[in-house]
Amino acid sequence: MRKKKISRKESRELTLLSLPAVIWFLLFSYLPIFGVAFAFKQFTPKPGESLFRNLFVNSPWTGFSNFSFLLRSSEMPKILFNTLFYNVIFLIAGIVLPVILAIFLTELHSKRISGFVEMMLLLPYFLSWVIVGYCLYGFLATDEGQINHILQFFGRNAVQWYQSPAYWRGILILIGLWKSTGYSMVIYLCAITAIDRSLYESATLDGAGFLDRTRFVTLPQLKTTISTIFILQIGSILTSDFGLFYQVPLDSNSLQPVTQTLDVYVYKALMQQANFSYSAAASFLQSSVGCILLILSNIIVKRLNKE
Repeated sequence: MRKKKISRKESRELTLLSLPAVIWFLLFSYLPIFGVAFAFKQFTPKPGESLFRNLFVNSPWTGFSNFSFLLRSSEMPKILFNTLFYNVIFLIAGIVLPVILAIFLTELHSKRISGFVEMMLLLPYFLSWVIVGYCLYGFLATDEGQINHILQFFGRNAVQWYQSPAYWRGILILIGLWKSTGYSMVIYLCAITAIDRSLYESATLDGAGFLDRTRFVTLPQLKTTISTIFILQIGSILTSDFGLFYQVPLDSNSLQPVTQTLDVYVYKALMQQANFSYSAAASFLQSSVGCILLILSNIIVKRLNKE
């Protein structure tokens, strides 16, 4: 009886501990689900009436016409290409680079140096995209930008960076990896520190060098962590970082061919055209494809590795 009372008390404590997270998900993840109806309606609000009445009474159902109009848009192939292009690169490089940095960081014997390097790599993650965008503008501004000053010092002409789309695929990839790699590295670093050190000692006694220890000990032990990160990222393959593609290029119209991703397109359709139904259809399609890919990738990874 005493054990049952203790377990019930612990259960209540754990329930109370999880309550803030449950409330958060109810308010911001489950309650807004009714907004999916926007994607299947022609939203025509009437002044003075509530949102629910405007959506479910005053707005007629249109079926899949919003999705059809979205997919037949002349801009959609380029938008989908940009979204998939960046996300595939971030998916691959976002796993390879953090793993490499985490492995090398564990080889540093000085705790001060490793702590300093870890802090410097992690710091960009906590910077706002607004700050990053205007710092980048300080380097790339046409007249007073530092990069153009350097180019002119060596006798080259100044580049109008915010009117030159050719440079921005590389710029956005570098900025995105610079900001996110440190955070991902910490995840793999924690996984590496949890590996049994006796495995490394045994490998060293057998004559294994750094590359052999990495190949036969570290990477196999990181397989589960890498698979989990891969599954989570593949589910957001159509979701791009809005701040990176909207705030960093400062919403320059000249750069839209390389910065217009699906998230930016949804935002502009909502804010500039006030087309709630169209933007909701794009967002719902984005989430549906991501959910399907998440389930498929999970099934494939489980078949390849049951663990």
